[in-house]
Amino acid sequence: MSIRTTALTAILAFSCFAASAQAQYFGVEASAQTMGYTGGFTDSSYLPNATFVDAVSDPAGVTLTSPYYGSVFADVGSASEARPGELHAQAVAHVNSIDARNGFSGSAPYGFGYAHSFDRLTVKSDTLAKGAPVTIVFGNDVDVATWTQAGAYDGYIEMTLQIGAASARSRWTASYLYGATAADTPQVRVQTTVGSQLSVDGKLRVQAKVFYDRTTGFNGDIQADATARVVVREITEGATLQSASGIDYPVVPIN
Repeated sequence: MSIRTTALTAILAFSCFAASAQAQYFGVEASAQTMGYTGGFTDSSYLPNATFVDAVSDPAGVTLTSPYYGSVFADVGSASEARPGELHAQAVAHVNSIDARNGFSGSAPYGFGYAHSFDRLTVKSDTLAKGAPVTIVFGNDVDVATWTQAGAYDGYIEMTLQIGAASARSRWTASYLYGATAADTPQVRVQTTVGSQLSVDGKLRVQAKVFYDRTTGFNGDIQADATARVVVREITEGATLQSASGIDYPVVPIN
């Protein structure tokens, strides 16, 4: 199953390490995993003090055959990429009956994509005194490009954003047994001061899984593709943000 990565999601984070280790104020992480039949694998990279990483797991589809249960075709794939200010993850899973019979069994074909970035922001100002109060509203924006399901499936899209002690979480789930849910938290409001530093951490996860279920004819398909972006919706006049990564986080007011 072909997996094509696309640019996506903004997010920030601060990591603390032992005093003997070099301070790591920004970095990126990506992981792609596939399971359910021989050939599935995990591609994963964590790069501190770096600004881009990606991962792809896209094994060839297979025909699974049993003399007792018949045959099905299964195919999975996943991909992710992360850079400061951008996160993207996608996963797909598919199974269809060739001549499957009652009782066909096997591990659920599964795709999982994960993208993570972190950064450190310093609140600056040329006009406000050090220690002056500053209010910042960050947008926790998730663009769901693809979220489709059929047959026997289960999956989710989840974006979590944490800025200091404040956090936001958006999550979409879908299951052929339990239905669908959606919970979107689009903003994080932070009260801080000029001269302060903010740790921001963002993680985007997508999962796609299908099952061999005779009630659906041993067929299932689910596709998830999402981009999460962190932008500044509001900031006190005169205040600006400087990132450790060197990335500018855009101010995008709500229209």
